[in-house]
Amino acid sequence: MRILFIRHGESVDNVAGLYAGSRDSPLTAHGALQARRLASSLAQSVVLTHVFSSKLQRAAKTAAAFCDAQNEAHGAGLAVIAVPELCEKHFGSAEGVSFRSSASDRLAFDDAETAQSMRVRASRFLDEHLVPLPCADAATDNDMACAIVAHGIILGALVKVLVERIPRSGVVLPPAPERNGLVMDGSGPILPSWSNTGYLEIVVSRQPVSAASGTPKLPLQLHIKRVNCTSHLENIHKTRGGIGSAAYDERQRTMDHFFAPASRGHKPRDATS
Repeated sequence: MRILFIRHGESVDNVAGLYAGSRDSPLTAHGALQARRLASSLAQSVVLTHVFSSKLQRAAKTAAAFCDAQNEAHGAGLAVIAVPELCEKHFGSAEGVSFRSSASDRLAFDDAETAQSMRVRASRFLDEHLVPLPCADAATDNDMACAIVAHGIILGALVKVLVERIPRSGVVLPPAPERNGLVMDGSGPILPSWSNTGYLEIVVSRQPVSAASGTPKLPLQLHIKRVNCTSHLENIHKTRGGIGSAAYDERQRTMDHFFAPASRGHKPRDATS
């Protein structure tokens, strides 16, 4: 199973610098472009079999871009599976407060969601949605590729819980220069930052071996391939004048619209009219 843990595209609250765990902040125009760029890149390199997403729109709309690109490229018939367990940490009374302001210095965060609560949500997602997939598809023996689109803090908790379920000897890290700050401590992997549409790629595989007793075993190996990968964002620039930071308007026409073939039933407009 190939698993892509993907953070959503840039949101309006990201630009404003707000604590916005449970706030349903929309994508910016630049965030929507980031999502489409990653969706196009993935459609060329992987056939996704499942797409899970947080219910918050900044993640759900990012995930929808992946489904659109996959369906166009592979006729996959994918649809986003929205899961409440993938929502971001709730910051309590800090929700909507700017972390750049002096007000944030006075916050105690006593009513914010705890790390243990996020671990419980992460474990429930694994048990109810991810773990059953190999069993359901065992008869076909097909490789699976899942995209999990959510938020930086809950993604970190999810990866930790997953890694804890694998024997330490079965966890393979990428070469040191490619770890992008990822470290392993007693509590599991820690990623200091998670960029918008950055993704962490893990491949989980079964490694058949024979035990000393002769009884066959199927230990799992978890290979971390890429950490906070953002290669799809090369040469992408935010539109100036505040347009790129504004909320994305789905009704806005893109350059592709103007260069698309004329639809049936409408004659091309005469250049002199």
